Amino acid sequence: MLTFDKLVGEIRFFGVEAGDTLLVHSSYKSFGGVEGGPQTVIDALLHVLGEEGTLIMPAFNFDFCKGEPWDVRETPSHMGIITELVRKHPRSRRVFHPIYSFTIIGKHAEFLTKDRYKSSYERNSIFGKLRELDGKIMVIGLSYNDSMTFFHHVEELEGVDYRYLKTFTGMVTDEGGNTYEDSFQMLVRDIDQGVETMVDPMGELAEEAGVIKSHTIGEAPVKLMKANEIYEFTAREMRKNPRLLYEIRDE
Repeated sequence: MLTFDKLVGEIRFFGVEAGDTLLVHSSYKSFGGVEGGPQTVIDALLHVLGEEGTLIMPAFNFDFCKGEPWDVRETPSHMGIITELVRKHPRSRRVFHPIYSFTIIGKHAEFLTKDRYKSSYERNSIFGKLRELDGKIMVIGLSYNDSMTFFHHVEELEGVDYRYLKTFTGMVTDEGGNTYEDSFQMLVRDIDQGVETMVDPMGELAEEAGVIKSHTIGEAPVKLMKANEIYEFTAREMRKNPRLLYEIRDE
């Protein structure tokens, strides 16, 4: 059973520092047991990051793509219990994007949530701002294919021929309770070409190169990387072999 003190020690040992801007993708169950539950994990992360740090959690919800309305104040995260607790935290602020939203606690929360960008992975998105802040990405108990949305940011900025920008339109509600129709974009895979997302090979290659560090906390395999370093590595390697980021179904 992991305790708060054990989590703090392991997170620090792994390379997360006070003042960091940290994006965390997480599977709470992967830890195998935490004293105090998922809130203890959040408290440990915030403790390590300190007053000058910033915690970013995905609050993605893909129902907007199916025609469901989205409310920045109420629509839940589909990314697990830790992310939903961060969304409900009294100090958290939420990115206004009905597909790839994030909830943020800490020093840079205002900077990270002030822009209402349209395209999920564009330069002004959270992924671009994470690089601007020289931030880090932590993956807890998930495969790269189930976590590393950041790779799609690289694909959009570098340009690929197996994905394209698709517009989704629906009803959104803002912080003031105003509801209106709006449109947002996402770089989607070309299903007519049989494209399937498969980024595990890129993650494994980055591990071999030392760009991604691996550690175990409790029973959870944990990865840590710097956003700028993984961007540069991915952009370089995808030019050599784009198939490190996708595969063709039934090929």
